[in-house]
This record gives sequence, C-alpha cells and structure tokens, in this order.
Amino acid sequence: MQKPIFLARPLITMALVGALAACGGTDDDSLFVDADSSTDSGADSGNTGNTGTDSTADACDNPATTLPAIFLEFNASPNVTAVLSSDGCTVTVEANGKPNHTSSYWDSGNESGLYVEPEDADLFDQQRSPGDIEDYINLFQLTVPVNPELADSSSATPLGAIGIATSGAPIFNDSEGNGDVSLGVIQGFDRNGAHTGPQTYHYHLEPKAITYDDDSLVGIMSDGFFIYGRRCYSSADYPTDLDASNGHEGITQFTDPANEDGEYHYHVSAEQYLNGDYYLIFPGDFQGTPNGVN
Repeated sequence: MQKPIFLARPLITMALVGALAACGGTDDDSLFVDADSSTDSGADSGNTGNTGTDSTADACDNPATTLPAIFLEFNASPNVTAVLSSDGCTVTVEANGKPNHTSSYWDSGNESGLYVEPEDADLFDQQRSPGDIEDYINLFQLTVPVNPELADSSSATPLGAIGIATSGAPIFNDSEGNGDVSLGVIQGFDRNGAHTGPQTYHYHLEPKAITYDDDSLVGIMSDGFFIYGRRCYSSADYPTDLDASNGHEGITQFTDPANEDGEYHYHVSAEQYLNGDYYLIFPGDFQGTPNGVN
C-alpha cells in the first residue's frame, strides 16, 4: 500500500480537452461576465501519463470574449480561480486542493475553523485515512476549451484526480489502488464522501456540502464537461435519458437562453452504492477527450 505523501508540493497539470457543458433555461442576461472581473486511505494512486491528445493548442472557431459565468461558481471559493485565456479559446482553473467546507479531516485543533466531529467517532478513528487536510500543499491546474465537443469514443478514468469541484478539492473515480471503493473505506470518509491520501483530500461520493439530492453544480471533469447533482434542473427530477457515464444533453441553470437544446453534462449517480446512502460522483468513462494528470 502506498503511503500518503505529506508536505509535498506536486504541480498537477490537467489539460482538459473535451467539452464544457452544463443541465435549465434562464432569463438572466448576465450568463457571461467580463474576464477582467474574475480573477485514501493511501491506496489511491495518481496517474502520471497522458490518456489523450491536447487539441486546445489549435485555434478555436468561436472564441469567447468574456468568461462564461458558470466559472464564477468556482471563483466563489477562495481555493479556486478560473481565468479566460487571452485568445478566448480556453479557461484555466487552478485549485489548491483544499475544500472550502467543514470536514473531519481538518486538523482537530481547529485552527482552520472548519473541523467537525465525525458522525461515528469510534468507527471513523478505526477507518480514517492518515493525515489532515493541512498536511498537503498542492496546485491543480486544468485548462479546458470554451467550445468543446464529445469525443468519437469514451475513455476510462485513471486513478487519481479526474476533475475539480467548485470547493477547490479534486474529484476521484469509484476505485482505490486495490479495487473498487469498499464499505470499509467508506466508513473512513467524512460527511462529504471524501478522505485523504495519497497526496490530497478528495471526493469519491456525493459531497453533501456541495450537493445533496439536488441539481447543484459539483465541478468540472478532466474532459471539460461539467458535473451536477443527482437531479436535473429542467425537470427537478432524476434524469431518465443518461448514458453509461451519467451524462446527457439538456438545459441547466447556466445554459444560454438562445440554446434551446442545452448542452452535454454529467450527473452524480442516482443509484445507491453498496445498498447504503452512498452515491458515487463518477463511476463511468469520460465522454470527452482527457489528457490525464501530469
């Protein structure tokens, strides 16, 4: 089992070449804002190789003149910044890996002011991953195209970070280094379906501080598509037309009113995991073209 790495300074670069997308029409004419106004237990292991090709270097056909307003949801956290490129073709999201919400993985001395007692202290102490959130110093950088497209074929997610949540913490898939996330591992999660290791605090399950059985924006995956909660904005119900990656085309609260069809986006799985009140964030494959984690 790989031991967690503490006080390391990994620069984790994720060039996300896939699609920006999102789930409901709006009459708000401020969907876009001026770019100048934005400023595992140790079993998890990172992926160090590329899993796709970088197409963001090519000139885009329809560059943006302002930062899409959806990225303000990321900029609302002090741990994340999203900036539009000078050519209007890409957005770069940078995060320090630390959540902007409470967790039992903050140092119990509560210097952060964000530590909370676990729901079952005895069980959590038995199963918790080593290390506190403060032990990690990270910089996650994702560059995504403003106008992405679905890939010709899907691709499997690697171990390690596969996306960044609006909180500033990374999203992992449904696996540990030794197999699927087990009940024993889940018993060491905080209330947001997250734990530490090997190099960062990260989510495997629905993060309740961000979304809980609703349509909230959760984050952005490494192929560039946005991911939302279990429900769809346009219907307030669970979507029934999802593909194998819990994705579909539809209207979201961030959809341009001129776009009647909406855009492709993912949802947190609405299927109970291990017969408990557990919902995996992303148990499927990427439908865009990721570059992986470098």
